[in-house]
Amino acid sequence: MEPTSTPVLASTPLELDPAPGHEPEFTALFPEGATLDLLATGGTWFEGPAWTGENEIVWSDVVGNRLLVWTPEQGAGILLEPSHHQNGHTIDREGRLVAASHGERAVVRREHDGAWHVLADRHEGRRFNSPNDLVVDSRGAIWFTDPRYGIDKPEEGYGGTVEMDGARLYRLDPDGSVTAMTPPHPGPNGLAFSPDESVLYLADSEVGHILAFEVLDGGTSLRAPVTFAVLDPGPPDGVRVDPEGRVWSSCASGVQVFAPPAASDRPAERLGTVRIPERTANLAFGGPGGTTLAVTATSGLYRLQTS
Repeated sequence: MEPTSTPVLASTPLELDPAPGHEPEFTALFPEGATLDLLATGGTWFEGPAWTGENEIVWSDVVGNRLLVWTPEQGAGILLEPSHHQNGHTIDREGRLVAASHGERAVVRREHDGAWHVLADRHEGRRFNSPNDLVVDSRGAIWFTDPRYGIDKPEEGYGGTVEMDGARLYRLDPDGSVTAMTPPHPGPNGLAFSPDESVLYLADSEVGHILAFEVLDGGTSLRAPVTFAVLDPGPPDGVRVDPEGRVWSSCASGVQVFAPPAASDRPAERLGTVRIPERTANLAFGGPGGTTLAVTATSGLYRLQTS
C-alpha cells in the first residue's frame, strides 16, 4: 500500500493512563483537548522518525525498504526508495539528516545537496552488524547502537555474515574515528541523552529495560550502567528525553513516560502511558516549539501535542 497524500487522516481524543499517584503530574504533560492524529498509514514496520523542519517529518518503513516524508501541505510521500532498510534517524549540528542503515551496515548522512554518503561502516576492520538508532551530542559525535536485526532478519536488511563479536554501543567522532563504548548487550536499540548530557539512556529491546550510563570525561567514557526502568508491557525501542529530564519510551501499548529517580540507586518513577492503537516503535519531539511528538507504530505515523 502506498502512503496516503491526505495531511491528517483521523484525530481521536488522546487516551492517557496515569500511573497510580501520578495523575495530576502526568495529565499536566498534555494540553486540554489534545488529540492523537494519524498522519500516514500503509507501512510494514514504521520506524525512526525525525523532524527535518518545523513541520516536516521523515521516517522509515524498515521492511518496506523506503524512507518517507510528511508535511501538512502534501501529506505523506516517498523520499528515498530503496532506502537500504534505514532504521533510526537524527539531525546533526549542521541540520543534516543522519541515518542508521541496516542494509549498508553503516551510519550514513544526507548532505544539504541531497546526496547520501557513508560516515562509518566498520570498526577495527570488521563490518558492523546493522546500526539501529543514533543520537548526536553537543560536540558533534554520533552515538549509535549496532544490534543484529538486519542480519538475523533479512527482511529488515540484506542478511550477511556476522563479523562483530557482539552488539555494542559506539561513538563516531567528527574526525571519523569510531570507539566501542560498551561491552556487548543482548539488544541495544534506542538512545537519548539527559538535557545536560550527564546521562545516556539505552533501551535494550531483548531484555526489556532501559539502562542509564553516567557520562564521564567530557563525553569520552561511560560508567557501568544501572537499570533505569523495566517496561511492562515491553519492549522498549526508541527513547527520547524532554527538557525537564523525563524519559519517554515506546512500548507495546504506546508511549510510557518516566521521571528521573531522586537517587542513582533507585528505579525511575513511571508517570503513565499514552495509549497508541498499534505496537509503538519510536518517537521524536519537534514541531513549533519542539513540543509535538511524532510516533511511529507498526503501520502508522502519529502526532500528538504535549505541554
